[in-house]
Amino acid sequence: MTSIDRISGLSPLSPAGAGASSDARGAAIETLGEIGHRVLAWVDAAGRGNGSGAQAWNQTAGNGSGFAPDMGELARRGDVYGLGELTRDLSARFGASPAQEGALRRALDDFTRAAVIQVAGLSGASGDQQVSGVRAALDSASRADAPTGLDGVIARFEAATADLSAQNRS
Repeated sequence: MTSIDRISGLSPLSPAGAGASSDARGAAIETLGEIGHRVLAWVDAAGRGNGSGAQAWNQTAGNGSGFAPDMGELARRGDVYGLGELTRDLSARFGASPAQEGALRRALDDFTRAAVIQVAGLSGASGDQQVSGVRAALDSASRADAPTGLDGVIARFEAATADLSAQNRS
């Protein structure tokens, strides 16, 4: 079975910020799920998706935060995925040092970039196929051997990014 055909065994997640988890594993998984929602929202807004990927992702990650793409932010070349907001939320929740906050932002950026390549590259496929790679990365992050605290969140993002990057190369 390839990662494209694989269905995640993870139960649905709660959106970031809503009853947000204070343990590294839970916080990482919730945030990975929210980024998945945001990536799919942009893919659909760009007209490259038919919404089936978002529906399939909702089955994995539950409902998102209600994020909507902002074309004005895109025109300004700003933070179109709202990663700054997610970084600030996690940093405050875990009492991050400036170095940890920078490492977290880089980890979120790297994961988001890999997820966009994965999802946009499969935008014409069925919803399950479109999000299966991100599901596999979510599973990888949930099983990653990682420390506690924000360093554990960062390590889980790095594990998910490594999984997606490997898929994107093959």
